Amino acid sequence: MKRPLALAILSALLLAPMAATDAAELCVATNGNDKAAGTLDAPFGTIQRAFEQAGPGDTIFLRVGTYREQISLTSKSGTEGAPITLAAAKGEKPIISGLDVLKLEWKATPQSGIFVASLDTNSITQLFYNGKPMLEARWPHCPRDTNGDWNFFSPSMWADADTTGNSYGTVSCAALAKTGWDVTGAKALLNVAHQYYCWTRQVISHSAGSKSFTYDQDLGKSVGTTDESGVHGSWNNRNKFYLFGLKQFLGAPGEWFYDAAVKQLYICSPNGKSPDESLLEIKSRPWGFTADSTCKFLTIDGIAFFATAFKFGKDDDHRSSHIIVRNNSVLYSSWTEYNRLPNEGKNTNAPAESSYPTIQADNSEVMNNTFAFGALCALKISGFDNLIENNLFHDFDLNSSLEHPVLSVCTSCIDGKTGRAKVIQNTLTRSGGIQVCLSRENNEFSMNDVSDSFLACYGGNNDTSAVYTGGTNCTGTRIHHNWVHCGYSGTPPFEWGGGIGIRGDDDTCGLTVDHNVTWNFGGPGIVIKNVKNPKPVQANRCINNTVFDHSSYLQKKAAIYLQSTWYMINSQSMAVNNLSDSIVGWWGAKPLGPVKIFSNNSVAFNPVADLVNTAWCDFRPVSGSMAIVGKGVAVEGISPMEMGKAPDIGAYQRGEASYWIPGRRDTKATYPIVPDKAQGVPANRDVLMWRPAYGATSHTVTFSTSEAGLDQNTPPTVQKTFQGEENVFTLPTLAAGKTYFWRVDAVMPDGSVVQGDLWSFTTTTRN
Repeated sequence: MKRPLALAILSALLLAPMAATDAAELCVATNGNDKAAGTLDAPFGTIQRAFEQAGPGDTIFLRVGTYREQISLTSKSGTEGAPITLAAAKGEKPIISGLDVLKLEWKATPQSGIFVASLDTNSITQLFYNGKPMLEARWPHCPRDTNGDWNFFSPSMWADADTTGNSYGTVSCAALAKTGWDVTGAKALLNVAHQYYCWTRQVISHSAGSKSFTYDQDLGKSVGTTDESGVHGSWNNRNKFYLFGLKQFLGAPGEWFYDAAVKQLYICSPNGKSPDESLLEIKSRPWGFTADSTCKFLTIDGIAFFATAFKFGKDDDHRSSHIIVRNNSVLYSSWTEYNRLPNEGKNTNAPAESSYPTIQADNSEVMNNTFAFGALCALKISGFDNLIENNLFHDFDLNSSLEHPVLSVCTSCIDGKTGRAKVIQNTLTRSGGIQVCLSRENNEFSMNDVSDSFLACYGGNNDTSAVYTGGTNCTGTRIHHNWVHCGYSGTPPFEWGGGIGIRGDDDTCGLTVDHNVTWNFGGPGIVIKNVKNPKPVQANRCINNTVFDHSSYLQKKAAIYLQSTWYMINSQSMAVNNLSDSIVGWWGAKPLGPVKIFSNNSVAFNPVADLVNTAWCDFRPVSGSMAIVGKGVAVEGISPMEMGKAPDIGAYQRGEASYWIPGRRDTKATYPIVPDKAQGVPANRDVLMWRPAYGATSHTVTFSTSEAGLDQNTPPTVQKTFQGEENVFTLPTLAAGKTYFWRVDAVMPDGSVVQGDLWSFTTTTRN
């Protein structure tokens, strides 16, 4: 049923001449009725009903409210220039929730703060109490952070196994013996003796007062093998675990336990009050939106997903296409204690989640979204020619199993079915394990800010890297112009571990890593491997990177590892213009082996002396640095000659009009360099820089000696406009011991101006 609106038609004609001329605007509200007309005055009551009525070019507007439904977006598509759009009504915030309100009759138990109610259900994956996530009761209890939220990244989240008495199938823990419990039948989340994964297994045998419990020896072929440090089956030095699934573990406010035998739910109330007085919700729908390969040309805009996710495409062979997901938020998409269940997770009796945002599609875009809080991936995307741009990802992979990177790009597809993804201008921070996994050919990962990785890697999961790719199928992938920083696997120091910044793993071919800054890692900043006896077309390139503050966990430190010590690995590769204190051939800082082109690298590098100010992320070489400025070699398409001048060594070129600052862009200018309210700024400081606003066409800088002066345009106030990506403001002469003020206003394509924040800095009292 079409209801063309004159205004909508006029708008469509003006803005998109190729769009369908019969486009309609449909409206949905939580107080609507599916038998209504679907207009603003008579909205539908469900999103599903509106989608059934929509056609190419139509827009479905969702009014404010919480929609508790799973919408099937199948057997219908938009067309090129006329997508079907589901969007938030202007100025309103609709929420698609995977939760249902749980109304039960609660009774107090003899234990203070714990309440019980009858509930007949198959399983529970998530409970929320007044909008906050609860946890299944566990031992040890998960601690809280300073905000009162669960702190999954605290070392005390895990129980420490003893340093002796452990073996495959057995965990020994003196602290467990002191509880006096018999934990036979409990579930154990095992982070043990392995480089990659965590497992959930049942405790097979234990007795009260005993230190040891047993579990099935079915964790896989790679368990107990020799790792790259030459250590075999490290069962006694880095085992961690926690237990859940027994009533005696219940005791921390915010925990729950479900006794399936008697169909009773126990809750340790977060506020000590009966749940009757609060909002208790249970996860009922893993997916907010689902779509198969028949769904094409669909846009999701401005919607909040809470405790649910979306899935587009059936599988890697049956993909959707032209899906646009923009301006949305996805919170708590997964929340599970179950990892790598027996039989590769095919145990249907376990309440394991696998619901996290998944896009199996071609020519699709994920732009300007926020993904936050989840035990598994934040986003898994595969297919050809997809764009992931300007998103914020934070607080994922809570148990550090390395099969759940925050952002998984093309990792499940076989060759020929995926590739050419562009991951641009995103911020990824606070991950339990690795942040990004890129697979297949011709991907681009650029202008991303990646930080605080491996925060839950306290046990066996130590073979970590913040940005990961590898294999012969990564040919043509380029990782460039990123900040990758702050990552420490919390494992004991050993020769090869501690966390890597950027990694091209086994058999890496055709990878280019250029113009990245990596710092503050337990391991090296960059590692690139290769195949044995490579052909020229299998060469890798490591160009113009800056690496410092690395190898904190290594006895023999090295910034860049270019594997080249045997079988002529990387003998056809290139390493030029890199700024670091060392480039080596393999673990243990072995000398570099044969590399086809190795030149113009500066390994006598001191970041404090050679860069302007690393604390402010001003990574330009200092003025007059004779060993860096103009000392690089030109590399066609990567590091060219500029006006006859050779490039600088390292990730940044001094004197350029644009200073690249990676990460998600806001609606206004952000990330001032020098930082806001900075003290002791040298009076000879030359420039100010900032991160441009998202979508801005130009920026206007106003600089003054007073806050009031920013509203004037006469001296001493200075004002200048910068076009496009230009973001380097040349300072006038500064006086010592004086405070200066500045603001960057963003000009949008429609001519509107987004006023920036007030920033200031104070110069040092000495000239």
